[in-house]
Amino acid sequence: MADGSAGTIPQGLGGDAWAARRRALIPVLIALTSVLGALGAWRASAASGAAAGAERRAFSNTVDAEQMRTIIESGLGRIELSYARAVALYVSAGVLRDEAAAADSGQAARLLILAAAQEAEAASYWIDAGAVGPDGSLDLEAKRQADWTSAAYTQDLDPAPEMAQAAALRSKSQRLVGLTAFFIAAALFLTLAEVTRSTRAGILYWCGGASVLLVSAALLVVVEAL
Repeated sequence: MADGSAGTIPQGLGGDAWAARRRALIPVLIALTSVLGALGAWRASAASGAAAGAERRAFSNTVDAEQMRTIIESGLGRIELSYARAVALYVSAGVLRDEAAAADSGQAARLLILAAAQEAEAASYWIDAGAVGPDGSLDLEAKRQADWTSAAYTQDLDPAPEMAQAAALRSKSQRLVGLTAFFIAAALFLTLAEVTRSTRAGILYWCGGASVLLVSAALLVVVEAL
């Protein structure tokens, strides 16, 4: 009988010791929760700020791209107009030379002078060689692509990478904000574990708070690594 009573004392003492250690850990865990929650909130704010910066760069690139398209299309319009005028003058000069071939010498001389004047005027129109295809026809698409490629070497005209970066940073910020809510929940569980008078409820709150804290800390590392 005495042996049986003596055997239960270490168990009781062990339970009391564990309860004491558990209660001693609660302030430490609450402090850790506060630190990690603040870290998560700071990183969420930093990610949100970086996303805003990426969006501003994307907007700037979009504006630059539209301005460059306007400049290129304006230049192509001038080339097309010059080419059309030059072709019309060359055609007209050819007609005049054909007429001169069938006219008398006096009339032919005048027609030839007029044809030469039109050919000289046609030659005065400057047409970028990059806009003329191998067969002599106008190739505006090739010129458009060449001008765009040249412009893209000197400035960023593609907003897509910045938009993708902004979307990724916004998503990261939202995840970190969600983790901050988990840290708040962990702190709440640990606080309840500290103030409750029920031993069973205290254990449940402590285990719940510690588990949420552990999972949230692991997720914080994962989100930061992404």
